[in-house]
Amino acid sequence: MTLIIRKIAFVSFLALILCETIYGSAIPQSASSKSSKSKEKVDKKYYVSPDKANWFKAFLYCVSAGLELATVESEAETDLLNEVLDKDDIKEGWKEGYWLSGNSLAYPETLEFYWASTGQKIIYTNWGKDQPDNAGKKEFCIGVGLVGKKPAWNDYAPETELKYICQSPRPCC
Repeated sequence: MTLIIRKIAFVSFLALILCETIYGSAIPQSASSKSSKSKEKVDKKYYVSPDKANWFKAFLYCVSAGLELATVESEAETDLLNEVLDKDDIKEGWKEGYWLSGNSLAYPETLEFYWASTGQKIIYTNWGKDQPDNAGKKEFCIGVGLVGKKPAWNDYAPETELKYICQSPRPCC
């Protein structure tokens, strides 16, 4: 029963994001969506889930709240997301990662990665050292984790339970 209550609270809070200038770990933060390290403006608001889910459920939870599982398409977006993760007190280790929408589920043989939230092929990358490695020939989804000093991407099996990052939806028109 507590899981149902947590999910309802999660979806309710995410609905607030659509109306408020909030990004990050369920805490109102600076209304600016410009990273302090970058001059490029990033028009995104982020929500970091306190719960863990597999990649498919993370994708569905974000969509059901009117949001998208996060994409990272530039260094400026990486900087902003790193600031958000830092405020979430990101823990060291790949097992403490967060789901992004990137995956190679349509191309498991070639590991050609696409953003599920946009359908776009992934051009900009922020892979960690020796990643992607497709360990066990079953790692087809992208997450971000802290190994070393800065967060970086890793490939994970889709059934892995990680926290996840939702973002404000892109304008459709």
